Amino acid sequence: MARAISFHDASLSGRSEISGRPIVKHVGIVLYDGFSLIGVGTLIEILKISNELQESMKGENLTYKISLLSARGGVVTSSSSICVGTESLHGQRFRACDVLYIAGGTGVSEALANERLIELLKSAPSGNAAINGLGSGHALLAASGLSCETCALQGRDLFAHDYPVRTRDERSHALIYALDLLKRDLGYDIASSAVERLLDNQHVSIMLSEMGTPTAAEKTQESARWLERNCGKQVSVVDAAHTAAMSGRNFSRHFKREMGLTPSQYLLNARMKLSCELLANSELPIDKIARRTGLSSGERLSKLFRKQFSMSPDEFRARKREESIS
Repeated sequence: MARAISFHDASLSGRSEISGRPIVKHVGIVLYDGFSLIGVGTLIEILKISNELQESMKGENLTYKISLLSARGGVVTSSSSICVGTESLHGQRFRACDVLYIAGGTGVSEALANERLIELLKSAPSGNAAINGLGSGHALLAASGLSCETCALQGRDLFAHDYPVRTRDERSHALIYALDLLKRDLGYDIASSAVERLLDNQHVSIMLSEMGTPTAAEKTQESARWLERNCGKQVSVVDAAHTAAMSGRNFSRHFKREMGLTPSQYLLNARMKLSCELLANSELPIDKIARRTGLSSGERLSKLFRKQFSMSPDEFRARKREESIS
């Protein structure tokens, strides 16, 4: 007899202690009777861990929020007889998805015969959502004429895919795809920390090898995120170069090419953005805001504000208060 669990609209938005609003990425997972619970559960768990890892970080954290979807909505039963609640594929959540995963599982053969499911997948918001298959879910992508984003990025042929059917393979496949998402969204460090949290030591090295060594571009992007998280501290470009394991000159060259700004400009922008948020959302005096944003003094903050915004920090704060009232 199937057991029912409350798994509807799996919101994973962790409480982020950041100065601005968290960025939310909506992840939809398409289910059908006979889907692999362990594959879907692995994907959800790794995204949940990612949210938890970011809770202690400052800066613009990216929060994953998951919606479970199916052709008609309502209760769907996994291959292990666990029932989960879902929303309809043609609903608002489906259209709002930034990333869409098609679950794998032993029920994929019956799902391929579900004309309603195939037609709905064909209408997937491909212009907005990155679509991926999990294990045997690739068969549904192929039947719907859709391409798998992760396969395309990794240079793999969707139609030559070896669809896993064993429980262990479904879990490993879901983990690899989830880590690929984390690596692109948040960087190699978060992805590797997430896999270390999820797996025992025996399997960590295997998963890290699947992720590959970070490229110079990925190291640069990770260092940019590091600057955003640490802009309130007395950090320097040299410190950021160390996080990327590059010399100062090499780092500056890669950073400008990848981010469009020099590291110093990027750091100053991050500090100014944090200053604006503190001015708008707190009663802290100007000198204290300057110290909390790595700008050393209220005098320097005032000069930067007049140069960038043609107004003082006090005038900026007053204008923001007027805007919030109106």
